[in-house]
Amino acid sequence: MHIKIDHVAKIEGHASFTADIVDGNVQKARFDVMEGARLLEGILCSRSIFEVSQISARICGVCPVVHTLTSIKALEKALDIEISEQTLLLRKLMMMGQILNSHALHLFFFSLSDFFGLDSDLTLIKKYPARANDALALREFGNNLIEVIGGRSIHPLTPTIGGFLKVPDRAKLGKLFDQCDNALESAKNLAKLFSELKYPDFIRSAPYASLTHPNEYAFCEGLVKTPVEEKAGIDEFMNILKEHQLQNSAVKASYYQGKPFMVGAASRLNNNSGQLNPEAKKALNKTKIILPSFNPFHNILAQAVEMVHCVEEAQKLLRQILQKELKNEDRSERDKLIQTKLQAIKGAVKGYGAIEAPRGTLYYFYEIDRNGKVVNCNIITPTSQNLARLEKDLEEYLPKLAGQAPRNKKDAKTPIQKAVEDKIKMLIRAYDPCLTCATH
Repeated sequence: MHIKIDHVAKIEGHASFTADIVDGNVQKARFDVMEGARLLEGILCSRSIFEVSQISARICGVCPVVHTLTSIKALEKALDIEISEQTLLLRKLMMMGQILNSHALHLFFFSLSDFFGLDSDLTLIKKYPARANDALALREFGNNLIEVIGGRSIHPLTPTIGGFLKVPDRAKLGKLFDQCDNALESAKNLAKLFSELKYPDFIRSAPYASLTHPNEYAFCEGLVKTPVEEKAGIDEFMNILKEHQLQNSAVKASYYQGKPFMVGAASRLNNNSGQLNPEAKKALNKTKIILPSFNPFHNILAQAVEMVHCVEEAQKLLRQILQKELKNEDRSERDKLIQTKLQAIKGAVKGYGAIEAPRGTLYYFYEIDRNGKVVNCNIITPTSQNLARLEKDLEEYLPKLAGQAPRNKKDAKTPIQKAVEDKIKMLIRAYDPCLTCATH
């Protein structure tokens, strides 16, 4: 059987899939990214440290917040700059908005139709009008969190090395706090819907990785945890990862200890489920999945649980922030500190940063000189880490699908049965790939 899917819809970017199955054995299974090279790492070299984070945010329009903040975090590590509690709280709150915005889009508008064999989102919205409103409400809530803190919801303006150029308006933060209860109900509604769906039964053994922290469900802070590495530093783990340039592709695949591995919501849930907020724990219990889960389709379910957690976390963070007096930090003092740090550099200094993006851990590395210029940089995105594992999963999943008969004669396609093609697309979408990030 020859399988050829020219375009996989409902993912970020353009991709195709090709496979050959002979006597039940997969001879080839290839997920091809149909995006050109963007060369952002080369563009960032020789740029000022004061502009690179605004440039790197342009890698993605779906998750620019995490690119901005991870880039800044790596620069701060290189310069040994400590941030204030106020800055950390605001960054964490921005990340809750980032996760909610992305998860709501992927769950309802990208993945849900796969469970019902629907080709039209309009049909899906008619089937679940209330849940569609919940998804839209959560996207709006997430966007508003980002906009109030970052100045705008896409490519935020205010985050900078050491803090923020401007603190958010207190009244607007208070209004967001008042919206949390409704947002939480929307998240719980969606989690309930996704806990009641029937997920394909596909178990495989795969390493997984995410940030972990002793005091919280890690998104912004922590060390890297895998089934082997319990407390790997960001710099240590980036050096463990081996990147491999894929043939005829602008993407570099990543391997952990020579093996494909998985990052994302399922990996975070495997590592950190004990630190979920209370309502998220209840939502997880209703799913009845056993952790650690090795079913890649459960990444969808994990995102639904994370949405509940992130609304609860946003509510906690807003309460903490509103109990404090927000202060605009002295920009001249901050600039003076940065210049002092730069003047102390002999040769070059290195900095590593990592934050959990919606699709998994995002890593940044910078090497900068005393003139404040980037001399070397490396960015490892979640999708580039997941691609090798996705191909391996497709290779293992295909033999289970190859013997399936089409649902009816109308579904039969040449050279592939539509039922098989739909399951392949469903698995790809479960990973929530972002190919614009992967081809950075």
